[in-house]
Amino acid sequence: MYQPKISEITKLRKSTNSGIKDCKKAMIESNGNFEKAIDWLRKKGVADATYFKKTNEGFVICKINKKKTIGVLLKISCETDFVTKNSTFLKMAKIIANNAIFCKSKDELLLFQIKKNLSVKEMINHHINNIIKEQIKLISFERIQSEFVGYYVHHSNKIGSIVGLKLKIKEIQGIEAISKEIAMQIVATNPIGLEKKDIPRDVIKREKNIIINNLLFKNKSINLIKKIIIGKLNKFFNENVLLDQNMITDKKIYIKKFIKNLKISSYKRIS
Repeated sequence: MYQPKISEITKLRKSTNSGIKDCKKAMIESNGNFEKAIDWLRKKGVADATYFKKTNEGFVICKINKKKTIGVLLKISCETDFVTKNSTFLKMAKIIANNAIFCKSKDELLLFQIKKNLSVKEMINHHINNIIKEQIKLISFERIQSEFVGYYVHHSNKIGSIVGLKLKIKEIQGIEAISKEIAMQIVATNPIGLEKKDIPRDVIKREKNIIINNLLFKNKSINLIKKIIIGKLNKFFNENVLLDQNMITDKKIYIKKFIKNLKISSYKRIS
């Protein structure tokens, strides 16, 4: 008779939300075959059917601490858009975000104790099995710590960003509005990097190859082709490097000019 390892039972339990005894029995009956063990649990009705459904809908939520020095951005997924508007789901998402501010990773957040004998993961599972009856997952966790952290979440709650700022002078009036403007820019344009040096070399090489291939059969001089390549690459940087972008609210101003006495330390975007 096959004797499953503890790690196999644990993995099956995480994958099916079933009890330990049922998972052990399933592994024995399936002779260690993981997929067959899942089928065994489902046939016996001890695996939650909602656990296998696709979570196509997402809800983005942000939390900033009182000092505005730490910000977290989360994406919690579910099966239907209807649930993302459900007051119970929204309340749960807010509780998760409020506790996320004390954590540094998704795994740490899932294990975080909201109260005695109740972790974030256990609260999610409780909602899956007893309240919402849909699969719910904590998909993304992003965290920034800086001198000042601002954010923007689109009204659809499908996309959001957080941005960390450093002050070049002691105090800046309207810093919240400025940070929101930058966060909105990040949401709208999805920049590849903060500065040119942050763009991966393979991305630049690929872009350059595309430009060259488009010019191969055009009757132009070598010098003109070189100028066109430089111009098109500069346009690429202007569109994909955050500091080099024109502001979406005022095309005449570049982000690097807009921030003036501020420095962007980092940013995160979730969609």
